[in-house]
Amino acid sequence: MSENPNASFSSVFLDKNPPADPQIEELLQWCKKIAGTNAAGNLSFRTKMGFIITGNSIPLANMTKDTVVEVRGVVFGLNRPSIYAKGAAAPAEETLIHSVIYEGFPETNAIFFLTSPDILASAERTGLPVAEADQPGWSQAFAQEAVNLLKINNNSPALILKKRGVIIPGETTAGVGKKTEEILQKIAGSKAKTGKK
Repeated sequence: MSENPNASFSSVFLDKNPPADPQIEELLQWCKKIAGTNAAGNLSFRTKMGFIITGNSIPLANMTKDTVVEVRGVVFGLNRPSIYAKGAAAPAEETLIHSVIYEGFPETNAIFFLTSPDILASAERTGLPVAEADQPGWSQAFAQEAVNLLKINNNSPALILKKRGVIIPGETTAGVGKKTEEILQKIAGSKAKTGKK
């Protein structure tokens, strides 16, 4: 649950107690469902104080109420951003993407960011827009580029970033979860048709 020393931000913990929110249980249920597929990643939902996101480097199958963290604010400094958080776990490596999307899309209240070899291998067959992000790592510049690409493809339910993963934003956690299931089912059907394992 420690912070990744190579992360593109530093974590400042305002409070080491795990966040409390009735929506956490629903988020954990989606973590378990997604963990049963060939996908990993991080999930978040908006709160009054910021947003709650899954912890860094923790498999979705192992996610608990103690391994989610509430991001209360992001300060963009000269060297690297500082994430102000409440919780015992370090925020996910992709936290900046979630933060910038929430800022750029006020109607978005939940985001799933999935890394899946199946999704990336089947990207062209999903019917979703596929874009290449040029910025390095999970930096602030990459997060802003991801938001710009989402704005260009605003009518799409999700956006696949080549070699990175898929961003699935939405108005509710349940809605994003349903879109995620549809994408994963489409990929499973595509693999069955092509005979790929």
